[in-house]
Amino acid sequence: MQRRAVLDAALPVFANQGYHGATIETIARGCGIPRPTVYEIFGGKDALFAAVLDDAAERVYGRLSASFAESGDMPLREFLRHSFTAVFDLFERDRDAVMLLLNAEHSEDPPHPAPSEVRRRLLHDVAALTRSRWEALGVEVGDAAEVVALLVFRMAEGLALRRANDPTWDREALIDLLTEFTFGGIDRLWSQALDVLVAAGRRHRPGAAGA
Repeated sequence: MQRRAVLDAALPVFANQGYHGATIETIARGCGIPRPTVYEIFGGKDALFAAVLDDAAERVYGRLSASFAESGDMPLREFLRHSFTAVFDLFERDRDAVMLLLNAEHSEDPPHPAPSEVRRRLLHDVAALTRSRWEALGVEVGDAAEVVALLVFRMAEGLALRRANDPTWDREALIDLLTEFTFGGIDRLWSQALDVLVAAGRRHRPGAAGA
C-alpha cells in the first residue's frame, strides 16, 4: 500500500518538475509517508524514478492495448476512430504518465528502457493489427505493416499532444481529421498504389543482389 501511494505521489512530481527538480522530500509530503520510509521502500531517487517510469509505461500500454484489442474486429473507419480516440483519452486522462515517458525519451535523466520499450510494444501491436487486416484482403504486406504503424501512431501522438497542451483545439475535429486522412490513404493504397505499400515492406538484405 505504501509503495503504491509513493508511486502515485511521485508521478506528477517527476512529470512536472523533471528528475532533477523532484525531491524525495516533496514526494514524501505528497503521500504523507515519512521520508525515511520512502528510502526504505525504494532505496533512493534513482530507483524511485525507474519504478515510476516502469509503472507509467505499464499504465500507458495497458490502456492502449486494451483499446486496440476491443476494436480489432470493427470496420476499418470505425476501428481507426476508436483507436485515435483512445490515444486522445490517454493524453487527457493520464497526462502525467504520458509526459513523463515522452520527456524521459529525450532527456539526459538517468537512462531507462521503459519509454522506448513501451513504444516498441505499442507499435508491434498496431503493426500486427495492420498486417492481419491486409492479410484478410489477400495481401501480404510484410514489414510495411511496421512502417504504416509508425506513420499512424506518430500522427496520433503529435495531434493528441497538441490538444493536451492547448485545449482550444477542437478534439473531435482532430480525431475526424486523423480518421479520414488515414482511411483515405489506406483506401488509395488498396485501390491505386498497392505496389507502393508492398515495396515499403521490402528490405535489402546484406549480400543480396542489388543491395
